[in-house]
This record gives sequence, structure tokens and C-alpha cells, in this order.
Amino acid sequence: MTGFGAIYAAVGTSLALSLLATGTAGAQDATLRPIPAAECQQFATQTQGAVGFAMSAGEDDFTDLTDGSDGRSCHIQGSASDQAYAAPADLVAKMAKVFGDWKDDPARAAEGPGGEEKGLVSGNRIATIEVSWEPGPGVSCSDKEPLSACKILPQQKLWTAIVDIVVKGGK
Repeated sequence: MTGFGAIYAAVGTSLALSLLATGTAGAQDATLRPIPAAECQQFATQTQGAVGFAMSAGEDDFTDLTDGSDGRSCHIQGSASDQAYAAPADLVAKMAKVFGDWKDDPARAAEGPGGEEKGLVSGNRIATIEVSWEPGPGVSCSDKEPLSACKILPQQKLWTAIVDIVVKGGK
């Protein structure tokens, strides 16, 4: 190939490789990764202090439901019964205080009688807080009715609290 054909082929190949590299970098930027392990443990300790029951820290798979990006998260989880929380919102509010000046993210929020989720952001970091309950040990509820119809005392509920914290993008 000579002349313009060779130049066009070279420029076209260079442009395609450049676009491919940009696409790959864009995909890497969308990847979610956990915060550093020591910081994750610190959040777990603070969350445990806020809720009054054991919370353990680790890593888990995570998908940001607002844009579908995937990765790994700092995953903090704990469960307890014999707690006096009247509703999931009570527990979520206590856990959210751990995040100080993080901004509320309504796009990551959901609530219902059996659970609640709250999203928070700080720069390129995202945190989700999830709280749910089910009947605790020795308590039975009808499987013919929704869980919200199960009339039991807060202390009879088995509470599950989960916090996921990720860093989004290339920073």
C-alpha cells in the first residue's frame, strides 16, 4: 500500500487502538473497589458502636444499581435479636451517623415495612446501608400474609444490618 491508502490505514489503525484504549480505561474507571482494609475495619468498629451489636468487616461482590457498575466492596454485616428498634429506619439512622458529613443519595434509597436502604456519597466513594428484619428464633408468622402483618415485639425480630463501601473510578 502506498500514498494516501497507507496513511489512511495507519491513521485508522492508530485511531481504532486509541478508541479501544479509551474504552478500556473507561471500563476501568467504572470498576468499584473496596476502601482500604484498615479503614473498612474502622467503619465496622464505629458501626458496631452505633448499633450495639457485633459487626464484622470483609469484602464482597457489589453492583451499583444506579448505573450497573460492578466490583468489590468493604462489606460490613451483623445480625442480632433482642433489640428495641421499632422500625428499620431507627437502625439506619444510627448507622448513618457513622458517615458524618457524607451526602445523602436519594437514588440509592428504598424503604418498606421489612427493611430500608440508604445511600451516601463522599467524593468518589459510595456507601449503602441496608437494614432488614425477620421473625426471630421461636417466633412464627403466617406465610399467607406479608411480613409487615406479623405483629411481634421489636425484641422478637432478628435484625440484619449491612454496610457496603466502595471507591468508584480511577482515583
